[in-house]
Amino acid sequence: MAKRRKSVSAETLLQELDKVLQTSKYYQSRESGKRFYDQRRFPSLLASHIAQSGKTVRANAYRFGMSPGTLEKIMAGGPLSDNMLFRIRSALVAESSARAKQSVFPGDWRKATPAKVSAAIADVSDKLVFLKKVIDSSNFLKSEDSPIDKIQVLQLVALLTTALEALRAPFVDKKPNVWFLSLAEQTG
Repeated sequence: MAKRRKSVSAETLLQELDKVLQTSKYYQSRESGKRFYDQRRFPSLLASHIAQSGKTVRANAYRFGMSPGTLEKIMAGGPLSDNMLFRIRSALVAESSARAKQSVFPGDWRKATPAKVSAAIADVSDKLVFLKKVIDSSNFLKSEDSPIDKIQVLQLVALLTTALEALRAPFVDKKPNVWFLSLAEQTG
């Protein structure tokens, strides 16, 4: 049985690039002044990410702002300069933030699915638990040293109150309103 490859996301690549920047050794070229990094697992992860993207190496090289040959060398374990590292990193950050913006539900409620609603509820729950831990760990909520200030407390209370009121609001059925409007037009 063939082993299934694990999906490599932009976030996974960003984490690996951060490890490369923080912990890997590097050497400096005397001629060009460029810094070159020990790539660790980055080339194999990048190759997997590009293979999973369904786009050509040329298209991905364009996305990263480099030549296809340079990208192929990096994927083969060739030298990774700070310039190329930051080009790849900035493209991945842009892709990751665009995906994060899409995950926020900005629009049409008809596109909401139970899975999306469950994920949004879990996200809100995690954030509220974090806020509760911040407040519980601080014995001085109304002091100047508090991690959450008075305005933030008021904003949070207003937001939660509004959300609760919206959830408790009665369901409005459009059909009786349409019937009433058509009746009003006939008599008017």
